[in-house]
Amino acid sequence: MEFLYKVFEQILIFLNNITGNFGLAIIGLTLLIKLALLPLTLKQDKSMKKMKELQPILDDYKKKYGNDKNLLNQKTMELYKEKKVNPAGGCLPLLLQLPILWGLFGVLRVDRGVVPPEAFLWMNLLQPDPYYILPVLNGIVSFFQQKLTGADHNPQMKQMMYIFPVMMIFISYKMPAGLQIYWLTSSLAGVLQQYFIMKRGD
Repeated sequence: MEFLYKVFEQILIFLNNITGNFGLAIIGLTLLIKLALLPLTLKQDKSMKKMKELQPILDDYKKKYGNDKNLLNQKTMELYKEKKVNPAGGCLPLLLQLPILWGLFGVLRVDRGVVPPEAFLWMNLLQPDPYYILPVLNGIVSFFQQKLTGADHNPQMKQMMYIFPVMMIFISYKMPAGLQIYWLTSSLAGVLQQYFIMKRGD
């Protein structure tokens, strides 16, 4: 993690020298991270699109083979193999986000002294958003991200489509505003990317 801290610190300082503000530097760093992860996230989004296309067939399988779990699983796996879909294919980008979040959280600590307690818009980058605007926006964007992936067509996922954004708000409302800016910028970029993949095709 110390290596990750050093990398983020140097990029933030470099971008701050260009933009003159650490809030803008965090947005710039976020876009650089999204660009670096683009090949993986494109693969994830295409996998989600294929899963969405297969959902009517999977629903039909549940009606036909719902009483025989083993046969249902066998038919489902055969379908995935035939259509060359990996249901776990989208997990890697999500897992990579965790060390990035922890890395930025470490850089944005007050005792680290890299980012000064300067203002960006209405907030202090090292303190939580006093008006909770960013956590709420993060929850709203998370809802639209899941809607784009077709979670509302999946009975198991539909409930999570409403629960997960509320969890996001609860988890993030005490985070430093700088980290929330990263999260929101990353999510907005993800929504745009998912829109073009899911709606516009390859």
